[in-house]
Amino acid sequence: MKIIVHRGAEEIGGNCVEIRSGKSRILLDYGSPLPKTGPETGKNIETDPEEAILNIPGLYDTSPNPILALLISHTHLDHYGALLARPINPGIKVFMSEIMEDVARITTKMPRDGKKLPVGINYFRRGHKFIIGRFVITPYLMDHTAAESFAFLIESEGKRVIYTGDFREHGNKANAFKQFLAANMGPIDAIITEGTQAEVEKGPTEADVMGEIETRVKGHNGALYFMCAGQDIGLLTSLAYLAKNTRRYLVVDGYTALLLERVKGLALKQGVDLKIPGLETEFLRIIRTTATQRIYQLTEYTETFSRMRPKLFGWDWVRDNLDRLIIPVRANSQLWVDEQIKDLGGGTFLYSDWETYTEEAGMSDTLEWFKARGLTDIPMPTTSHAYFSTIRKMVENKKPRYIVPINTGHAEKFTETFGKRARLLKNGEEFFLD
Repeated sequence: MKIIVHRGAEEIGGNCVEIRSGKSRILLDYGSPLPKTGPETGKNIETDPEEAILNIPGLYDTSPNPILALLISHTHLDHYGALLARPINPGIKVFMSEIMEDVARITTKMPRDGKKLPVGINYFRRGHKFIIGRFVITPYLMDHTAAESFAFLIESEGKRVIYTGDFREHGNKANAFKQFLAANMGPIDAIITEGTQAEVEKGPTEADVMGEIETRVKGHNGALYFMCAGQDIGLLTSLAYLAKNTRRYLVVDGYTALLLERVKGLALKQGVDLKIPGLETEFLRIIRTTATQRIYQLTEYTETFSRMRPKLFGWDWVRDNLDRLIIPVRANSQLWVDEQIKDLGGGTFLYSDWETYTEEAGMSDTLEWFKARGLTDIPMPTTSHAYFSTIRKMVENKKPRYIVPINTGHAEKFTETFGKRARLLKNGEEFFLD
């Protein structure tokens, strides 16, 4: 078996890993690189879609040994965004969960820029093995901020490789990581693991962070503006609990409301009751932004939008109730805040002081805008990725022969901890499992 990290071995973001067994080839993730920082402005510059494209034989053209499948671990753009840049070879089967496909399709329809997923996505489900060529693959649900995030156990030639995707053990799906550790997978030859927060040995759980925030804002009058990416279902769920416990309203736009409702509904169809907010949540409100108008224009969501209507509120209501609102803000939210709310007096701005906010173009600009408004600010640690203590726990549990770190700026932490078992690869380098 052979492992090739095409992108992600030397940087954070843009993951793409190839596994080969004989003539069978699969890809794990195909992400867009993170936005670059302009040398003169210091601001994020959105990645040109063409820059996301990798020249991998068989990905866009024919190859003597074709790529059989592309497996997506979760729907953050740095793990699937390059799939939207140009249509890949139609002979390559793309695998996602049903929830992941729905989230990705909703997201691609928002900007109206023509980006589309391939037609005919193949579904996988947690714990259900499936076969691609010479590979037997088992998906494992992981704890992460995305709606769903999966690790894969890949078996072939008597070898077993784990690809973790992005994960943690201290969020809303902490039980998923416990179940992953409890799974008997047999001897593991290699773990390909993310290390985005490898420099942090141990940190607080998301519940700890939100508990501290609740203590600090209870009894505080004024709007709470939270930096929160649109797909951060975990944080949105935590904000819903915060709204309930502090007798506030959680205010979102139509895009976020649609994501929450669809994820919740699809999970129920699979027999899983996700404890996330939805349209039936008493303290949820939806505001009339351009994103909400876009959902109204998408006829495939007419039924869901009709159920949104009782939750829709105008800007007069927002301005009259600011003291009682929790408002998640993401890239470019400052445009409608500046236009419609204007007066931010008495408000509080909450953001992560560990997070670079580079996963989504425009987020860093939004961060700087809010920090410059004179709001009371509450920095908090980010809890979106595994601390190194969690990576250590996983390695001790699975006992792999090799550890291949990717998606990290701190690869040296792996060699210091795991010695020769840690294999630090270059992008494009081949690693043979003997």
